[in-house]
Amino acid sequence: MKFYFLLTTISLSLVFADQSDFNLQWKGQASVIHARSLEGPFDESSTTMRYIPQLRLDSQSSTSNRLGFDAAVDVYNYSLGDSLVKMDTELYRFTLRYDTPSTQVRVGLQKINFGPARMLRVLQWFDQLDPRDPLALSPGVWAAMGRYYLKSGGNIRVWTMADAPDNQRSYWGDTESWPWDVGGRLEYPLPAGTLGLTLHSLDVNNASEIKENRIAGDVRVDAIVGLWSEAMFARIEDPTWEMDVVSVMAGVDYTFGLGNGLYTALEVATTYQGSTGDDMPWQVRTIALTGNYTLGLSDGLTFYLYAIYFPILESQTIPMLGWQHTSGNWLFYLALYDMPDFSYGSVMSLPSGTGLQLNIAFNH
Repeated sequence: MKFYFLLTTISLSLVFADQSDFNLQWKGQASVIHARSLEGPFDESSTTMRYIPQLRLDSQSSTSNRLGFDAAVDVYNYSLGDSLVKMDTELYRFTLRYDTPSTQVRVGLQKINFGPARMLRVLQWFDQLDPRDPLALSPGVWAAMGRYYLKSGGNIRVWTMADAPDNQRSYWGDTESWPWDVGGRLEYPLPAGTLGLTLHSLDVNNASEIKENRIAGDVRVDAIVGLWSEAMFARIEDPTWEMDVVSVMAGVDYTFGLGNGLYTALEVATTYQGSTGDDMPWQVRTIALTGNYTLGLSDGLTFYLYAIYFPILESQTIPMLGWQHTSGNWLFYLALYDMPDFSYGSVMSLPSGTGLQLNIAFNH
């Protein structure tokens, strides 16, 4: 149903696009990702074929006001070995936009993300971006968001949303109505960086018995090296218990003058979780290291290393070394990885063990 509705919208957009005050852009991305463990059988290897056509329509109603529309669908199939696991078509983006020199309003299925962290993102609340994914794909969230640009260079965002991709959703089960969330964010410029403050409250319309409120702060400063940090406090409540979550991370990056330049970034994070008044015994500590070396105009090497320490479960070390090549509209990415049987916090669908990942994408 979503797919046919989108096709109808695109058809109407093409009709209106004949008018002189409309600007229509049509593009797309076709990709295939194959990952196979060097130790496991072929029927455990995964292959995802995907095509994401995207439409962007803009109408310049005046010299300062602009109305726009973005739409995209995700057509994909996922297989293990020779067996097809899933084939589907889903809405990827579906957003109405209205912009003025000092404001922006977006309504619909959209991507909302923020925060300076790259790998250990305490503020990864509404997206599923993985820095190891060369295509940077992430599902969106149904939301209405408004942004006001301050004369000082900062901005204020407020939003309300449904079906946000939050872990607490899995505990709620079926409800008679969608749980609605509200939140906001302030970004304020510093002499050499940016300061951020974010508030978010889940299920303000009481669709379930579980509530959660969050407050977070972040900062980034660029000096001789880049420095950034994110911190969050959340309180989760239901009628019988309360739980607090505290997450803190810090990061630094620097480009060494070796050859064409070796970019490196290091992030460390700690998460505490426990009942109110207890010692918050559940603690997860993570270290992430990444490096990027440019071989030329079209080639580069990337490296990622995640080390995750659990209080009870077995600790994990997840390395990945990749080579990326671009040629015109084509992108080729080949990576060697070592994925544990249970990968905490990862959204990458890779067979466990030491393996190879091949990614080929064509953009038009």
